[in-house]
Amino acid sequence: MEPGELFPGMRSMQRGNWEKQVWQDFLSCLQQPASSEAVPALLVSQLDALLCHAGPAELERMDTLRRSLSRWKRYHIKVHLADEDLMMPLTVRPRDTVMDLRALLVREGITSWKKTFYYNSRQLEEHETLKEANIQNGSVLLLVSNNR
Repeated sequence: MEPGELFPGMRSMQRGNWEKQVWQDFLSCLQQPASSEAVPALLVSQLDALLCHAGPAELERMDTLRRSLSRWKRYHIKVHLADEDLMMPLTVRPRDTVMDLRALLVREGITSWKKTFYYNSRQLEEHETLKEANIQNGSVLLLVSNNR
């Protein structure tokens, strides 16, 4: 990067053109096949820089863009299967529920029927999202059998 550049290749762009370029980059990402790397990290950092120098109307537009980018966010978590003494890595979204986690485990060949998920010593409810449970990237969930 050269002095005066905020991001590589963005030196000559004015702020209005820069915002337009960010939107175009975002739209091109939406048209690509879905993958965990569909939205580049540089695009998010560009949004952060735009928000630092934006007026009220620009803030509202950029906030809308940020919310729409959040649907691409992925967390890499692990589920500790206490009965098998196994750690199962999973890639999930913040809006996934415990029921979605069970479906992911079934796809991996692991049954979670009659088992309970715990996070930070707290039992997770079936319809609770990962975001509501404050589960973040790198978190470890415990899956324990209900022996009654």
